[in-house]
Amino acid sequence: MKRFITFLKIIPALFLFNGMVQAQQILFAENFDYTPGPLPTNWTIDAEQPPEWSINNSQISGGTAPELYMGYGMQAGLSRLISPAIALEGHSQLLVKYKQYLINYAGDWGETIGMDVTFDGGTTWQPLWEQLLGLLNIPQDEFAYYITAPDGATEMQIAFRFEGNNMGINGWAIDDLIVESAMDNDLLISNIMGNTTPNAGIETTFVAEVQNGGKLTQTNYTVKLKNQEGEELASLPGEEINFTEKKFYIFPWTPDASDMGAHTIYATVELAQDQDSENNDSNNLLVNVLAQDTENVQIGSGSYPLQHAIPYNFFNLNSLSQTLYLSQDIGQVEESAALTGIQYNSQFDEDIQDVPVQIYLAETDQTDLSNDWVNPASFTLVYDGLMDFRKGFNSHYIQLDTPYEYTGGNLVVYSNKTYSEQILWSTFISTYHEEPIYSRMIDGAQEPYDAMNPPSGYNVWYTPNITLFFSSGEMSVIDSPANALSMDVYPNPAKEILNIKTHNGENILGIQLISSNGQVVSSQKVANTNTTINVRGLQPGFYLVQIQTESGFTTKKVIIN
Repeated sequence: MKRFITFLKIIPALFLFNGMVQAQQILFAENFDYTPGPLPTNWTIDAEQPPEWSINNSQISGGTAPELYMGYGMQAGLSRLISPAIALEGHSQLLVKYKQYLINYAGDWGETIGMDVTFDGGTTWQPLWEQLLGLLNIPQDEFAYYITAPDGATEMQIAFRFEGNNMGINGWAIDDLIVESAMDNDLLISNIMGNTTPNAGIETTFVAEVQNGGKLTQTNYTVKLKNQEGEELASLPGEEINFTEKKFYIFPWTPDASDMGAHTIYATVELAQDQDSENNDSNNLLVNVLAQDTENVQIGSGSYPLQHAIPYNFFNLNSLSQTLYLSQDIGQVEESAALTGIQYNSQFDEDIQDVPVQIYLAETDQTDLSNDWVNPASFTLVYDGLMDFRKGFNSHYIQLDTPYEYTGGNLVVYSNKTYSEQILWSTFISTYHEEPIYSRMIDGAQEPYDAMNPPSGYNVWYTPNITLFFSSGEMSVIDSPANALSMDVYPNPAKEILNIKTHNGENILGIQLISSNGQVVSSQKVANTNTTINVRGLQPGFYLVQIQTESGFTTKKVIIN
């Protein structure tokens, strides 16, 4: 089995964006609007064992039916599905774009897929993109590639390449293939990457990938990092960039306490004479800003993309799962540490919203789940709400409603998921464990499960890779001994009024009360050594109180009943 990381390194080279406007001249357009069945005669297959390419009465690639489609079969080896010759008519700087959706298979025998071009009738082929097939799907999207034809080239052909065992694929759908001359001025953002769980008060970085899709060299442009309100977080001047060239821009950003919680950020490129403004913004990146004292522990080094399984099975409407994470894998955590969030790596082929999920946590001496569930009565409910799962490969962070006071034992994550629809192609990256058994599951019922009375379930030989986020009193100013001596926040838990008082005569300058999802629910200026906050009407739960004094900032944890 190939390492999953290989796929992750290659996929950013695929430039995804939607809504492209028409370029200056279309040289070739193919929407595969033929009678479903065999390929049209102007498309040919070069292979010793031709795979099952056909015109299919479907539209899963994102166009309209029919579309080009390759199904699985018993063929093996190298194959290319080749387009008719495309006259270039003196054009050398080209844009190739099309819609695509690849549905993978659970078996991986080292297959490679790609898209090639030739300018000499097939004597030599040049890859526009290629990748190991691996085990993940390529979700539906529009893909675009830029290329310069060799001097003197008068025509080109495009080929969709598959190399390996055709049993390693479920289906590859393609539609709306267009070749056109590039615009004169067109800069685009092809990717954004960065830390999706930064800490407030600590600098983090994001990387934007800019590509020149226009014929002219550009020097006078700006690349910016913005939040969902369009507010500028960082800005960098552009460097000289030629047609097809890519430049990477590294943005530093230090979120503060007011940024805590979930945000979407994106990169944008600004060029005054840009002829296609639709591709100037990157895809949105979901970022969860955590408290300054939050540290994380990552468990699981495997790379198996388990379909329709733990922790949440979307193939069936309802599922229960338990997964055991051993104390030695978690490591030594401060005595006062509270588990405030968890994160999985997942891929979904479409956006899924408002999925009801409950998460329970418990500690146990057990080191194996092969015989039965850990007793549900021992668990604490830490999350009960609606989750959104984003299309594509993402780190899925879950902020717990109630922090869990971890005491150093083997941790069990118990998840109860319900949903009204079957969703195909959901994946969580996991690590294989043949023995002992660290995961258990039950699914398939038409009605939601009672987590406190689960059916017997079955063993699962994979453990979802997880990141555990801890907020510890010994990590920074939150509840540190020094601050405990100089500041009182009481009563805790609070119900109506929260009192705040300094011990050393320092004036309190300002106070913010921040909910567990990062929202500032109360903010006030103060000029005294003591004050109160009215917490009547606030939702019960865990809150942070950020207190500004003449010496700086102090943050305390409180619970409101």
